[in-house]
Formats: sequence, structure tokens, C-alpha cells
Amino acid sequence: MTKKQKKLAFLAFCFILVFLVYGQTLFGDFVFDDRYIVSHFELFKNLNNLPQVATMGYWTTETGLYRPVVLITYVFNYSFFGSEPFSFHLVNLILYAWTGYLLYLLIRRLFPKQELLAYLFSVLFLVLPIHTEVVANIVGRAEILALFFSLLAFLEIIKKKTNIWLTALWLLLAVASKETAIAAWPIALFIVFYKNYSSIKLLKIKETIEKYFIPLFLSVSIYFTLRLLVLGPYFLVTNASIVENPLKFTSFFGRISTALYILFIYIKKSFWPFNLCSDYSYNQIPVVESFFNLGTLLGLAIFVFFFITIFVFVRRRPVLALASAFFIFPFLIISNLIFPIGTIAGERLMYYPSVGLCIYLAYILILLSKYRKNIVVVLIAMIILFYGSMSFIRSFDWLTEKNLFISAAQCAPNSVLSRSNMGTVYYFEGRYDEAEKEILVAHQIYDKYTKAINNLGLVYWKTDRPEEAKQEYFRAIKNWPPYEGVYENLILLEISQGNIEQAKKWIRIIFFGDPKAINVYFRKYGLK
Repeated sequence: MTKKQKKLAFLAFCFILVFLVYGQTLFGDFVFDDRYIVSHFELFKNLNNLPQVATMGYWTTETGLYRPVVLITYVFNYSFFGSEPFSFHLVNLILYAWTGYLLYLLIRRLFPKQELLAYLFSVLFLVLPIHTEVVANIVGRAEILALFFSLLAFLEIIKKKTNIWLTALWLLLAVASKETAIAAWPIALFIVFYKNYSSIKLLKIKETIEKYFIPLFLSVSIYFTLRLLVLGPYFLVTNASIVENPLKFTSFFGRISTALYILFIYIKKSFWPFNLCSDYSYNQIPVVESFFNLGTLLGLAIFVFFFITIFVFVRRRPVLALASAFFIFPFLIISNLIFPIGTIAGERLMYYPSVGLCIYLAYILILLSKYRKNIVVVLIAMIILFYGSMSFIRSFDWLTEKNLFISAAQCAPNSVLSRSNMGTVYYFEGRYDEAEKEILVAHQIYDKYTKAINNLGLVYWKTDRPEEAKQEYFRAIKNWPPYEGVYENLILLEISQGNIEQAKKWIRIIFFGDPKAINVYFRKYGLK
């Protein structure tokens, strides 16, 4: 085949592989964080709302997140294909398959002699089970787009005639998809260095700055300026509670030692994908206060390895130096090492760094094939089949919230969030005694989680204990962060007991100063 035919054939292969492994997700529902998409349908259904969408925080300003590109894709998704989850999942699969192909092109063009590595690395990336959360969960599109646009930037950089302004645009779109793509800038500079290192001393400093650094700096400036204007006081902070990220509330050394321990967990689950989980919130991963434990020490060794090899391998094995750069720079953003982020851990966070891991795995397998070719070929086939099968099986957990909550309760039994969510599964099945037991277990883990408190109130209401339900609702209102749904539950409880004036009182308290909202709720519940 010609080079063009080979590329088209591999592109088709990427799509076939992705749809074989993840095709069933097309029939999945909106689950977990996808509910934010549903709650914003009124905004997404009209293309005229694009300016508003482009200048809003990621769901709320208080999250400290600004990802306008992702939100804009949801607008187009809804406007052209409607509100069914099918089209949202379809876009994720298409973008994921294209990403695999772009990864192949990057290695193939940067290292022309490494064609086999480019093929194998791309396939390994597409079947890696730790990616399931990103591909199967619709909001994982943020991760996919961040890497997708980063790759377009890198491919532009390595062209003979680089359009540096187009590169800057791709990088801007990448970081406007997710903050992890800040790592694309140092990776881009690494590629620039590798591409020009033999002649970079001959380039005038001024020309080098004008050609590469000023446009890249401009794209950074645009993003952070917009971020500041949109987020204001939440420009560099997050409203994560202790449930989402206990590392935000621990000591400096506790945060660093735990983050390194989590790095070890990430590496282990990337290559040995058992017990994959959607939830690592409080207290599934207890804070590690000492450096002197095996997990933290192994995590430190892994971190030092990837950092050092960027420089050690840059001349002799540049593809591995690139792999280390792909791992270490995005990992620093999501690691909690530099600053606390919105979560203690999440498999979705390993999506961008896993590019580096897959390059290393492919490189080692090809290296081994030089000594035992037949055995290694069988081993490669087994790894791809194993990873693909694990991804296929794991993706079923993301088809419905019930599946997801059950699997999370099994893989994260010490998480207050998972146990509380498992209680909601029992609640909606009418198994109130079991729901109460699960939520009480959640309370034992952390008794100030407002959603769990609210859920216990619902159980008490359904089991004819209205006064106990009210006490739980009051407790949920007092705790931080408050759970908005508890107010409506309290109003409905008062109405069900015939306490109309008390229900009106709560509506007025909630919507104080907003007569229009008060009237809407009055009409909703038939109040006068």
C-alpha cells in the first residue's frame, strides 16, 4: 500500500477497534457528573446562547474551573442531535478514535524509523482500561479534547513550515478544554528543542523567541485573562470539600506523601487494571502522613525516574524522553503535589499522562521482540486482547447510574460518597431498611456529608418518620457545603403533612428577594 493508503487503513482500524471495545456505551444513559449536562439543557438547546456558554464557569463559577470549549461542544451536540445521550456518547467515541490516530501520526512523523512503535503504541493507548471512565462517561470529553487539540498543536510544530499561530490556537483550545493541557506548553517546547537541537545554536535568539515563544505565550495569556474575567476570586482556587479532596485539608507533608502514594496506585492500575473504580473520595484513600512507607517510596522513585529521563534520553533515546515529558508534565498538574486540586484521585486524570506510559510499554515490547520475536508477538496479542476485554467489561458499569453506584460500593467500600450512593440505589428500589443501613455506614465514615444526610431524611420520610426526616434536613442545611435539593425535600415534606404556611415560609426563605422565583414555586405546588 502507499503511505496514504496505510494511513487511511490505520485510521479505519482505530475506529473499528474503538467501536468494538466501547460501542455499547452508545446505549448508555447520562450518569453521575453527566447530570450537569442535563441540568443545563435549557441553556444548551439554543445556539444563540453560545456567548453566554463561552463566558461561564464549568457548571458554576465556584468550581474554579473554566472549560468553554467542552461546553460549546455540548451546545452543538444538543442543537443538531437533540437531548438523547446517544449522540453525546457517539461524539466521544469519534474523538477518541481520532486521538489514537493522531498519536500514531505524531510518533511516525517525529521518529520516521519507529513506524512499528507508532502502530503498537496507538493501539495500546486505545485499549488501555484506565481510560474507560473518560470514554464511557460523557463529561470525559474534557480529557479527550484536551489531548486531541494538544496533538494537533504538536503535529503543526513538526511540519517543515510551521504555522506557529495555528499552533497557538490549538494550544489555546486544548487548555480551554481542560486545565491539564497546560502541560502541552512544556511538551511543545520539548518538541521544538528536539526538532531543532542540532541547529538551535545557530539560530539568533531574537528569531527563536519570535518564532516559537511569543505566540505560545500569547495563547497562555489569552486563556488566563479569560479565566480571570470569568472566575474572578475563584481564578486559582477550588471549592472542593473534604469529601472530594481530603488533601486540601491536611498538612503539607501529608499531601505530598499521599500524592506520591497515589502515583504508585495510578501506575499499578494503568498496567494491571483490576479493581478500577469511579470513586476515591473520603476516606477510600487515607492520608499518608509519613514518607517511610512502601507505596510513597515507590511513587517517589517513579516520579524521579520520569523527571530525570527527560534529560537522560533526549539524545540517545528521544522517543523515551518524549514519553517521560508526556507523563511528568500533565501528572504535575493533576497530582496535588504543587497545589490541591478538586479531587484526591481519579482514573480519568491519568488519560493525558498515560500517553507516556503507552510509549514506554510499546518500546519495551518491541525491544524484547528482537530476542524472542514469536513469543513477544503472542505476548503483544495477549496484552491487547486482555486490555480490550477489560475495557469492554468495565464500560458496562458506566451504562446506568445503578450499575455505576453498585460497582463503586464494591471497589470503594470506605468512601462516604459510594456508600451514600449505594443507599440511593436501595431507596429507589423501595428497600428502605437496606438504604438506611448503607447511609448510616456512610455517616460512620464522615457524618457531615450533606447529600448523605439528605438521603437519610428521604428514607425517614418514606418510612413514616417525618420529624426525624426534618431533623436530617435541618442538619443538611447547617452543614457545608449545603445540598440544594434538601430545601425542596423539606418543602415537599411540609406540604405532604398539610403544613402549607410552613412550606410557603421555606420557599420565601430560599428565594428571598426574588418574587418571580417564589411565584414559580407557588404555582409548581399549587400554593396561593
